[in-house]
Amino acid sequence: MVSVNDVKGTAGVLHEMAFDVVIRGGRVLDGTGSPWRIADIGIRRGKIVRVGPLGRAKCDRTIDTSGTYVAPGFIDIHTHSDIGILVEPTAECAVRQGVTTQVIGNCGDSPAPISERYRELAVRRFEYYAQAKDWNWSTYGEYLELIATRGIGINIAGLVGHGSVRLATMGFEERPPTAEETRTMRNHVDEAMRAGAFGMSTGLVYPPGCFAAMEEIVALAKVVARHRGFYASHIRGERETIVDAVRECIEIGEQAGCPVQISHNNPKYGGIGKAKEIQALWEAARARGVEVLADNDVHTDFGPPLSHALPQWTQKLSTEELLGVLRDHTKRDALRAEIQEDKRPGAGYVGLLVHEKFDRIWLLRCPEDSSKEGKTIAGLAKQRGVDPWTAYFDTIVEERDRAVGLFDYMDPEEIKSTLRHPLVMICSDGWVAPTEERTSPTAPYQPCTYGEFPGVIERFVVNENVLRLEEAIHKMTALPASRLGLVDRGLVRPGFRADLVVFDLPRVRDRATNRWPHTYPFENYPHGYPEGIDWVLVNGAIAVEDGRPTGALAGQVLRHR
Repeated sequence: MVSVNDVKGTAGVLHEMAFDVVIRGGRVLDGTGSPWRIADIGIRRGKIVRVGPLGRAKCDRTIDTSGTYVAPGFIDIHTHSDIGILVEPTAECAVRQGVTTQVIGNCGDSPAPISERYRELAVRRFEYYAQAKDWNWSTYGEYLELIATRGIGINIAGLVGHGSVRLATMGFEERPPTAEETRTMRNHVDEAMRAGAFGMSTGLVYPPGCFAAMEEIVALAKVVARHRGFYASHIRGERETIVDAVRECIEIGEQAGCPVQISHNNPKYGGIGKAKEIQALWEAARARGVEVLADNDVHTDFGPPLSHALPQWTQKLSTEELLGVLRDHTKRDALRAEIQEDKRPGAGYVGLLVHEKFDRIWLLRCPEDSSKEGKTIAGLAKQRGVDPWTAYFDTIVEERDRAVGLFDYMDPEEIKSTLRHPLVMICSDGWVAPTEERTSPTAPYQPCTYGEFPGVIERFVVNENVLRLEEAIHKMTALPASRLGLVDRGLVRPGFRADLVVFDLPRVRDRATNRWPHTYPFENYPHGYPEGIDWVLVNGAIAVEDGRPTGALAGQVLRHR
């Protein structure tokens, strides 16, 4: 039993204790999925010290959050900010949507390791951040150290990309590795894991990862398992072959002995309707002891260059080489046949080409002739009196491979089914973008980069009741923290790092999302910052103050140990 004197004694201690920041009176969502409770949060030296009534405790800064919600900072388990975090270290587009930690190196792509032999090709793979000039690192450890020494506005956790490991060792060779090459790749993975990588990712629809057999990946995943990391995969097929691809992914983790994370594992066009079947595979794997989780974003469209939907081998070609292939009508016909055969499945959006759904492919960027922008490939073909394949290939040539499409290749109802599953974490699949891109006419299409997490809260919690608020926050915080093995992040709990977000639920708005059907010019082009995200703290430092970014560089490079 607690006596009155005990309570008074505690109050006295709190009165004397000095905090750096006290967050008062908020509805605290602790990240576990439990209902919110009203509490104060005392922060000192970057950590949460107390959660509960703090009375008249001394502090340097008080934040009144009465009537609003306080949650752990969102952990974006799947991003591509590998170079973006160097270009825009404040990560404004992340913190303004409540993200305090990002996981980079997904889909088989990481900026390290790099070998001198294939350095130019490695840099080209990150062409969407061409402004990053100082690619001077070679090892994964050197790359992480560069991020740490420059200072960053959010926490970064890295995966080493199998595609990058393979490229550094054997370029775009379409063959199995030799024994020596396998040893080299294992050494690259071992170096990355020793440097602090949390695991290894694959991108098995992208070159050069798509050229690898399962045995190669298992051999490298065994190195990851030895360091107690996890295996994340953009699997070998996201459409017609998605069930077999999920089986392969799980088997890789099972054989290697490491946990499995299946990346953005929602069926794409051509596989729509298979969500329940693949979810059953996750559940069966866990029943026999394989630690399987999945992540998923909620955007239904994607904006890659048109040429990225061509067969994977074309991505090693220079611009002139690619245009030469496309100007040859015999080679065009061969490309069309290869795409429709789909023997080596491409990314999910390629399904629109396989099934000739050209009315779902919009022209977003045509810098040589902007009059094409806003049209679908089907509409352009009709206007020109040609078939859609001709219009597609001609556009790539006319725009000198700078044409960007907008592929509508997802089903919203299937996304909802995926989100509801308890094994699914919420991610953006976006990246840190330079501030100036928000108003640039040539900026990539990336609503997920600016509004994914507020968008989930607005649409799938408040408007459509797909998830309870507590469930959504759990999928954004404690669940990804547990996947990463972070013992001091992802919960509002004493002793944990003070990564926190304060939001006003009725005011939360995603201002970065276009809804179908699109009209042109695209209303509210998707670079708007969200509303209702009022305060964000990263390691106890205020990164967003009353809705405005502070530019604080309080993030850390997190290293797996």
